[in-house]
Amino acid sequence: MAHLSDTLTEAGHNVTFLAPISDEIYREQINVLTKNIIFVEQDEIMKSTEIQTISEDAMKIFWTYVEDLNTILEQFKWLDDIIFETCENLLRNQQVIDILKSTNFDVAITEPLSICGLAYFKLLGIKKTIMATSCTMYDHIMHLIGEPDHPSYIPALISEYTDKMNIYERYQNLLNSKLSIDSADEFFDREIELFSKWNISNWHDLYSETSLHFVNSNPYIDFPRPIIQKTVPIGGISVNLEKIKSEKLTEEWNNILNKRKKNMLISFGSMVKSMDMPSEWKNNILNVIKLFPNATFIWKYESDDLEWAKNIENIVFSKWTPQTALLGDKRVNAFLTHGGLGSTNELAYLGKPAIMVPIFADQMRNANMLKRHNGTIGLSKIRLGKL
Repeated sequence: MAHLSDTLTEAGHNVTFLAPISDEIYREQINVLTKNIIFVEQDEIMKSTEIQTISEDAMKIFWTYVEDLNTILEQFKWLDDIIFETCENLLRNQQVIDILKSTNFDVAITEPLSICGLAYFKLLGIKKTIMATSCTMYDHIMHLIGEPDHPSYIPALISEYTDKMNIYERYQNLLNSKLSIDSADEFFDREIELFSKWNISNWHDLYSETSLHFVNSNPYIDFPRPIIQKTVPIGGISVNLEKIKSEKLTEEWNNILNKRKKNMLISFGSMVKSMDMPSEWKNNILNVIKLFPNATFIWKYESDDLEWAKNIENIVFSKWTPQTALLGDKRVNAFLTHGGLGSTNELAYLGKPAIMVPIFADQMRNANMLKRHNGTIGLSKIRLGKL
């Protein structure tokens, strides 16, 4: 969403960025060009819910959690609760509602994972709306906007399968897609009740009435599927090759890359933290690193507790890494990643070889997308415990 905001701002549009704070750690990550940023702070009611602690504990589980159709809804219940509490908090802030109502917006853009954004725009009286998905697609959106969905060859969002499936895999993929749709319907029924005082009750129409549907997908990379005219693939909008190639690494990073002929970046993203990986798995990765003394391994790691990796000279730990600058540097030869869509798009556009270890959600689908183009090696996270 930030990249969309910046693209519109650079084109000369007057952009207002609405940022409900569901977790304080994300406040610093909101870095957009527009000066019109409205933060929706947590009120005392939301602070008392301890949602942040719940989400942190939930993310740790994903390292060892094996996705199963019977338990997957339980694993994501915390996300529904965060979205619901954040929406409630937004609606309790009458001051923000008044400010936005007094502004004449031509169009409003929101992430359709929740119905809250579209319902909120209706409350504000904004007629033109656009959905912008952070994923390549959402199973629960397609039928609502009249887009064809064929689970026989279109992998569901949370699916371990490719577009080449046998009869059993097609059946499992169908169940996966149906589960996503049914769970979304159930949550939207619950969420739309928050808007009953404004007589907003039909969430189905809110989706179908949107003007456009931006998807974070590149047709040359993604699995082939039919789309309707209102669906616009904008995958790669977050990858500015000209900017990446112009990025300059600091002297410290240059010294690290110049130390050995080969370099590999290791990062599992920001949601599931490397420091929460099972100790045995981390030690197994270290054992592999020891086999390549002529290569430097740069590992994005969130803790200062590094006793488990002492005396290994060819590994560099950092709580933050300039990922795009490193991937755009020819001295970095490969990337070990979780397969988040941001990293997946960067890999595709920069042509960097990778080993993808999906942790949860759409990451398996993302890994399979690049694997079919022979650009990556896919590795089950459970295999990390068996190296």
